[in-house]
Amino acid sequence: MVEGTRTPEPSARFVAPPRLHGVPGRGSSRRALVAASVGNVIEWYDFVLYGASAFVLAQVFFPQQDPGTAVLATFATFGVAFLARPVGALVLSHVGDRVGRRDVLAGSVLAMALATALIAVLPTHARAGLLAPALLLVLRAVQGFCAGGEYGGSATFLVEYAPEGRRGWFGAWQTATIGIGSALATVAVLLASLSPQTLFTWGWRVPFALALPLGLVGLCLRLQLEETPEFQRVRASAARTRRAPAAEVLRSHRRPVLVGAALVSGATLSMYVFQNYVPTFLATAAGVPLTTALGGNLVGIAVFAAASLLFGRLSDATARRPFLLVGAVALVLCPLPAYLLDVRGSFWAIALGQGLFGLAVAPLMGLVPAVLAELFPTPVRFTGLSISYTLANALLGGTAPLVVAWLFRATGSGASFVWYCSAAALISLAGALLVRETGGRRLVQG
Repeated sequence: MVEGTRTPEPSARFVAPPRLHGVPGRGSSRRALVAASVGNVIEWYDFVLYGASAFVLAQVFFPQQDPGTAVLATFATFGVAFLARPVGALVLSHVGDRVGRRDVLAGSVLAMALATALIAVLPTHARAGLLAPALLLVLRAVQGFCAGGEYGGSATFLVEYAPEGRRGWFGAWQTATIGIGSALATVAVLLASLSPQTLFTWGWRVPFALALPLGLVGLCLRLQLEETPEFQRVRASAARTRRAPAAEVLRSHRRPVLVGAALVSGATLSMYVFQNYVPTFLATAAGVPLTTALGGNLVGIAVFAAASLLFGRLSDATARRPFLLVGAVALVLCPLPAYLLDVRGSFWAIALGQGLFGLAVAPLMGLVPAVLAELFPTPVRFTGLSISYTLANALLGGTAPLVVAWLFRATGSGASFVWYCSAAALISLAGALLVRETGGRRLVQG
């Protein structure tokens, strides 16, 4: 066959002059942005749905001799998913760095949606006894395993598809879709709560069942994408993909892992407290109607999503570290005024308190996807990012609702979790002080 007449292989586009440095075209970048973002929306819909429904799940799946203990058990089950996350991160990121990002993301979004949808058909404690919370525990573990690869994979996918100089903006969509997924979950629970007569019988099941069609949409979108240009470039070059990405990360990139985990830890802890625990706290301990608590929380989530995009774009034009530092300091200071507004109990007070928190956490969480991705080279980026993020979540983020519920039970003071959040934010401040600058003109292309 004459070489000049052969149809070029699909990978040839990545070594031609327009793709020499792994820079994707505008159209493919936009498709990647949508596909990765949709998957992240579904992940956070699944996770926040459980937290937003905790008030109901505590009564449906656990014995009611002591309602306080039932709430603690509900949040303990919430935390199980975060213990499974590091396992999922190691397994799925290994495949992602060895084989490719796309197929891992397609599989994780479908499995996570199936696990969430199956919660909708579980028997209640009244019908199945202890089997009901046991099955819930298993499905939460499956969710956590899949989510362990979802965040690192979608953040890596977005950043590697980003045009030059726009990693902060693309990565910020990873954070903004946390807000969108959280908002969808909150709206779903809010609508189900409008009919108290059906909420505790079958109404609570509907938001969980909706996860399946959302997951199928995410699967279709992701299967239509090609592998990221940077990964294709590494796979085609002499650098080759690593046989044991996790071993290399832990051997040669320990400092970035620890700095990244520190940066994330305080921010994720505070997010899970204010966006997952606070609505349940207001409904169970402060006597606020659940619809009022969820409605005010929805405003805070919207502020968080919009501000994350703003700070991501600004970090591309200027620098990342100043925003990280401002965000960490704001997280140390804001929990107390946000709490004092929340416990006033009116919709507008809760909206203002949650909005204040959303604005404070956005500079950190909005930049985290780009910053973490830029801490690791392409061949081990998926693994390094996943380990950093899931380490912080397993140690502090996932246990946050359980710990603050226990603190309230032990002290009788809702303000106890305020100091817990502020103390954890000091860890993020340390991470912001230690992270190197990669934004603006100092963008690192891996």
